[in-house]
Amino acid sequence: MKTACALFALALATPAVLPALEDPPPQHVQWMKESGQLQDKIRNGQDAAASARRLQAIYKEVEAFWAKRNSEIAVKACRDIQAAAAKVAAGEAGAGRAIGAGCRSCHDQHREKISDTVYKIK
Repeated sequence: MKTACALFALALATPAVLPALEDPPPQHVQWMKESGQLQDKIRNGQDAAASARRLQAIYKEVEAFWAKRNSEIAVKACRDIQAAAAKVAAGEAGAGRAIGAGCRSCHDQHREKISDTVYKIK
């Protein structure tokens, strides 16, 4: 009986330990789609300065989103992306790679691939 009670208690506690996955809000999805498009422009040298300035504005909003969720990793990533975008806007060659590194650090922590076209945030 004690074993059954212990297993039941463990089963109730387990979901609380696993990270919760949720659909990203529509605004967050839009930020990420636009971010990808802007990064493509930067990589291809198409209006890089304007694209970088727009990335700075987007990631200021994304930073606020993750600050409300108390994610130090995501907030730091957003700040790193903003700093790299500022360098790109100022014409610094090679700074665009740091934008991708910031994205990757946040995605590694907060993005869960469900299928080829569906992602959740955690």
